[in-house]
Amino acid sequence: MTNIIRSVTCTVCVFALFAAGTLSAGGAAKLAATPGVSSLTYKIVHPMHEFESVSHDVTCTITVDDSSGTIRTAFFSADVTSFDSGNSNRDSHAMEVVDALTYPTVSFKSTNIRTLGTGLSVDGDLEFHGQTHPVSFSAATSATGDTLAVAGSTSISMTAFGIDRPSLLLVPVQDTIRISFQMKFPKGTH
Repeated sequence: MTNIIRSVTCTVCVFALFAAGTLSAGGAAKLAATPGVSSLTYKIVHPMHEFESVSHDVTCTITVDDSSGTIRTAFFSADVTSFDSGNSNRDSHAMEVVDALTYPTVSFKSTNIRTLGTGLSVDGDLEFHGQTHPVSFSAATSATGDTLAVAGSTSISMTAFGIDRPSLLLVPVQDTIRISFQMKFPKGTH
C-alpha cells in the first residue's frame, strides 16, 4: 500500500513538470521534487476505524522536452519504512504485512503521459511487494510564487499485489487502499 502511494506521487511529479512551463530550448530538462515538503499518504479503512500514514521521504523525477514542454518520462522511488501513521505499533505491523525487509522500496515508471485540459493523465508500472502492475491516475497542478504543486489520488488493491490484508479483532481491513499525493517542485530549475 505504501508503494502504491509512492507510485501516485511519481505520477504527480510528472504532471507538475508539464504545468510549470519552465523549459529551456534544446533537449530535455530533468526536474526533481523538493524533498521533505512533498508527501505521499495512504488511507486504510476498517469497519471500526480508519487511519492515514504519511511519508515525506519520496524521490521523484520527471523529464520534459524543452522545445514542446511535454513530459517524456516520470519515475519515483520510496522506502516503505518511511511512512508514519502516528502509531509505532501499527507502523511496525504494516512493515511486516508488506514484507519490508524483503521488498524495501516501491517504485513507479511512466509509460504514457497525456495532457487533459489543465491536468494530466498518467499511465505506468508500479512495482510494490515484488510485483509489477499497471496503474493509471490523474492530477491537478497549481503554481504559486516559485513553487509548482501537483496533487491527486488513486486507489489500489492490496491483494492484487499479493499482500494479505491485516485484521483487527479478526476482521480484515478493506482491500482498497486510497493513495493521495502532494508534490512540490521549485519552478525554473533544471
